[in-house]
Amino acid sequence: MKKYITIVFVVIMSSCSDYLDIVPDNLATIDIIFNNRATAEQFLSKCYSYVPEHANIEQNFAMLAGDEVWYYTENDFYVTNETSFRLAKGLQNATDPYMNFWEGGRGGYNMFVAIRDCNIFLENLSDIPGLDPNEKNRWIAEVKTLKAFYHFWLLRMYGPIPITDINIPVDAPTEETFVKREPVDDVVNYIVGLLDDVIESDDLFKNIAFINTDYGRLTLPAAKAIKAKVLMLSASPLFNGNSDYASFVDADGKQLVNTSFDPQKWVKAKDACLDAILTAEASGHALYSFTDLLPIGQLSDEVRQELTQRGTITDRFNQEQIWGVDRGWTGDLQAWCQPRWTSDHTEQYLFSKKSHSPTLNMVEDYYTVNGVPIKEDRNWGYGQRYNTVSVSDQVAEDHKFYIEKDVETARLHIYREPRFYATVGFDGGKWFSLETNDLDNLPSLNAKAGQRSGKVGFEIYSITGYFTKKLVNYENVITINRSFVEGYTFPIIRLSDLYLMHAEAANEAKSTPDAEVYQYIQKVRHKAGLDVGSDLVTTWATHSNNPNKPTSKEGMRDIIRQERRIELSFEGQRYWDLRRMKLAGEYFSKPIRGWNINGTDTESFYQVKSIYFRDFLTKDYLWPIGQNEMIRNPNLVQSPGW
Repeated sequence: MKKYITIVFVVIMSSCSDYLDIVPDNLATIDIIFNNRATAEQFLSKCYSYVPEHANIEQNFAMLAGDEVWYYTENDFYVTNETSFRLAKGLQNATDPYMNFWEGGRGGYNMFVAIRDCNIFLENLSDIPGLDPNEKNRWIAEVKTLKAFYHFWLLRMYGPIPITDINIPVDAPTEETFVKREPVDDVVNYIVGLLDDVIESDDLFKNIAFINTDYGRLTLPAAKAIKAKVLMLSASPLFNGNSDYASFVDADGKQLVNTSFDPQKWVKAKDACLDAILTAEASGHALYSFTDLLPIGQLSDEVRQELTQRGTITDRFNQEQIWGVDRGWTGDLQAWCQPRWTSDHTEQYLFSKKSHSPTLNMVEDYYTVNGVPIKEDRNWGYGQRYNTVSVSDQVAEDHKFYIEKDVETARLHIYREPRFYATVGFDGGKWFSLETNDLDNLPSLNAKAGQRSGKVGFEIYSITGYFTKKLVNYENVITINRSFVEGYTFPIIRLSDLYLMHAEAANEAKSTPDAEVYQYIQKVRHKAGLDVGSDLVTTWATHSNNPNKPTSKEGMRDIIRQERRIELSFEGQRYWDLRRMKLAGEYFSKPIRGWNINGTDTESFYQVKSIYFRDFLTKDYLWPIGQNEMIRNPNLVQSPGW
């Protein structure tokens, strides 16, 4: 038997009780690892350990690398992340790339090592005493799915990559290590083939029966959802008929990105999305709805709707999550999102860091209360959105659970859809948590300079004047004597994501939108409190200055894309969507904007300020390969533009 090099990493996890927290730290040889069930299971857990921690802004760099949030500095003692934030600033380089998942380094780690360890597992797992054959087959299916996911992770970043189906023996000639980048279509087919093997074997869990021990393990719905995401990437404009890559060939002249548009890719994506949806629903997944009873009494419809949107992310193990790895600690992310509104918050400054700041670019994406874009609403007053308005009389009554009465705030903040108030904290806006015991007097934020939620001296602050409420658990209680922070499992894939992918693929596969296109996006909108008792076609006809927009393919494309930007905001999905849709150049080249956080009163605070300017170039759609790797392997070709 040929021997392979194996390197063991020690990974520190958050909870000893979780299945994924068991990682080997002393495994001598391959033979010893796979001669008993206990050490083989440890190696299975090691294969899982490479899944990036999605609540970590460095590992899940898409949360910070785009235009959703902005940090006030990268040099402050408390702001330790430089890698993903430098991507956001357009500072990527080919010498020593940031978030280097090809070789490892600068915030990334070598994803080919993850694939190699999966191969070691698949090549060496055999009949072991105490290992039930069904369990063995399930382990194999899980690792094949992980192997597919790790290839997908690299595909999204680099496009054409080497396919690592089997490991190269350590005694192989040096020339055998000089792998080549394979065409995107070949990589997609390989990943889908791996996943199809798993799906057809029917060896994965349908759902997780033992949540406290097995949550995070891959299931059949998760495998099908990953397949759907792979095919959506393949069908999207970045890799489907993109003439920008006409000269992107390897050393032998092989085309690495197919520049001919193939409409059948959208059909395949649509079918895969539907299959994933039906399997997920049959396995018990459904859109989340907040139904908990709280000690403060009957919740208003508005607060319950807010907690439905927030709980979709922060309610651990909820039924909408198709896959999320329960590893790491979301308390750090919550600390960056948490504003201060009490003196206790001010004292607990290490928790209330308030630096993960939504941009004005994002705030303007949310719909009006009528469920249409702010530019399209006939009666909303788009041209006056930066003007200020007093929240009194009928405005105060209409925003009783959203905005403090009698404050002056931007018109941009009034009569917006429920997801806006559930997702974004702002000056004068109310913030529900279990620190609250009176629904009629919810605390509000004061974000002007010198105020509790605002910039005070050189302390950490929101650079835009906004706060990411969506990612903060309502159960957190921060006091000077005792603070309680409730962690949660950050979603990698959830059902709303699948619903909107299906709507997108169905729309692209057809010449004109029909009931199939509307079906699942409508479910997401109804969950969000939009189109109540009606549908989106009627909503546009009633409220939009473009009333027929949902009836055309182009119009519906725009609607679906905006729905994804809103529903999946601050989850790291927008960054990948804009890249695969080939829209990153349009969005990421706009100035990053916020309010004048140095303003101490209404007039000076509500001035739009451009915080940062950058260009997103065509070359930025694909990661560069580091200089050292290019020198080491003469068979590699660099990504275009680098």
